[in-house]
Amino acid sequence: MLIDFQLRDKDDVQKLNKIAQSHSFDIWVQSDNQLFDAKTLLAFYTLPFNKPLHIVVEDDVDTSLLRKELSSL
Repeated sequence: MLIDFQLRDKDDVQKLNKIAQSHSFDIWVQSDNQLFDAKTLLAFYTLPFNKPLHIVVEDDVDTSLLRKELSSL
């Protein structure tokens, strides 16, 4: 499952990492053809700001809480 989002600044990077760490399932960030583990903060600093990105999770995961949390980004 893909969820579209953007990172506006370095504060969003930290927020996204904190959100990802609060969930027990795997969360990935897709940028172009690369996937980054959303629970690994260092990788996020290579992502572009103000460009379309995607959150990737397995299809059988309930993402309702995750989507609500991502709306704060």
